[in-house]
Amino acid sequence: MLERLLIENVALIEKLDLELSGGFTVLTGETGAGKSIIIDGINLILGSRGSRELISYGKQKCRVEGIFDISEKPAVIEKLAELGIEPDEGRMSIMRELSVSGRSLCRVNGVILPLASLKEVTDMLVDVHGQHEHQSLLDEENHLGVTDAFMAEEISPLKDSVRSVYEEYSAVRAKLNSGFLSEAERERRIDILNYQINEIDKAALSPDEEDRVKEELSVLTNAERITGGLTAASDLLTGEGGAVQALKRAVDELSAIGEFSPRYGELYSRLGDLYYEVEDAAYSVRDLRLEADFDPRRIDELETRLDVLDGLKHKYGSTLGEVLRFRDEAARELEELTGDASKREALEKKKKEALARYRESAAKLTAARKRSAEKLCSLAEEQLKHLGMKKAKLSASFTVIDDEPHENGADAVSLLLSANEGEPLKPLSKVASGGELSRIMLALKTVITDADEIPTLIFDEVDTGISGSTANTVGLRMKRIASKHQVLCVTHLPQIAAFADTHFVVSKHEEGGRTVTNVKRLEEGERPAELARIMGAQGENAAAVTHAEELIKKASEASLN
Repeated sequence: MLERLLIENVALIEKLDLELSGGFTVLTGETGAGKSIIIDGINLILGSRGSRELISYGKQKCRVEGIFDISEKPAVIEKLAELGIEPDEGRMSIMRELSVSGRSLCRVNGVILPLASLKEVTDMLVDVHGQHEHQSLLDEENHLGVTDAFMAEEISPLKDSVRSVYEEYSAVRAKLNSGFLSEAERERRIDILNYQINEIDKAALSPDEEDRVKEELSVLTNAERITGGLTAASDLLTGEGGAVQALKRAVDELSAIGEFSPRYGELYSRLGDLYYEVEDAAYSVRDLRLEADFDPRRIDELETRLDVLDGLKHKYGSTLGEVLRFRDEAARELEELTGDASKREALEKKKKEALARYRESAAKLTAARKRSAEKLCSLAEEQLKHLGMKKAKLSASFTVIDDEPHENGADAVSLLLSANEGEPLKPLSKVASGGELSRIMLALKTVITDADEIPTLIFDEVDTGISGSTANTVGLRMKRIASKHQVLCVTHLPQIAAFADTHFVVSKHEEGGRTVTNVKRLEEGERPAELARIMGAQGENAAAVTHAEELIKKASEASLN
């Protein structure tokens, strides 16, 4: 329920702090006083696109805030939790701010939120009927929900049955297809896995191959430098006067004096060990020089191989180890998809049986929905007769979504209307007349008031094109809806205003060279004079006031049944 509305610098409203209550609230006032500005403000906090033209002249920005009681709306609280927003003791604050620069800011309980996310929340809280777009019953996606809610006691168990069989069917299908949506998609996945596995197997990889290939390629591409280095090193070690020969002479010299002191003997031993190490290294250098056989064709082979390895890494992993792990995982998945034939046959049988049960349950649900829609449309037609649309016809068109099972059954529903004798039935969204549309919405709301979970309904000038007894009926219907919802209504008709639990009057006056809008909550004793004004009475007209008092009295005594 909308508990409080704060508006600042929106058109003619400089500052407004409106405390709202449950039941039936009306707003009256002269044309142009600013009643629709209040609705514009509400639409801003509901997520409508804001125009800079809403900002009061000479101001840099406008601001609207709404405070909602959501303590009894668990679905809203759950949605807020999904968006990372905590309710404040069962309250939710929505703030919208528009600036002349075009910047728009939206906060919910202080958290910045995109308008699309805001609308997901507010669509569960407020429905606006009349001159604006926030009309959930015009969206055909909501018609199925209306039909289901109207006969929920009968339909809910059938929906549970359909959902249960659907979940069973989906589980079997998931096992068959390993998470894929169709057999064709499964076969495509098998083909992809076979290709990937074969491509990796054909390459005959080893985890450390890339390092070996790069090392060999480095050696081959530096062949001339390597050959020169090995040759020079060999000459320095074993050539005339080389290191090996020099070490040999040094060892021989120390050998001759080793007996004179242990220190000489120790040095002789160390240098002897070093000589044999250097000699062995010299042989290795010589062997490497003799083995060096650089084939240019081998370079091409290695570069080609490196391209293959790089291509596999680009597709399947950053290292060859990851590529091989990818291959193993693909093989496991392929095994799941092409497992034991007998198991697949058993699952196929189970899937077929689940599909048959689904279709049986879905057919029962469709039949119940058609009964609900027929009754809903019949009762709404009766309401429309009282609302001045005596020839109106309502019907529901059912279509099958597709051949695949769905969690919510197989039905798509569209409510259709023929407003006048001889006119064809058309979707509600195609109804052009604002007055007709408002009455249709009111008729449906009256019928489904017990089932509708949206707590706040706003009717913006729904009295277009109606008067007299029809207006009295509209007021009575709104009062009935207000017994279970918060209803706000902008009206020009005293017959409707007479039914109000709370009455605000909207007026405008000049202040400091500017025209501004004021909103006043009327005391019970002030209401007859306002209703008399709406009737067109000039000045203090005692007869008009008396008539207004009679309207209020009759409205309070009227039966809501």
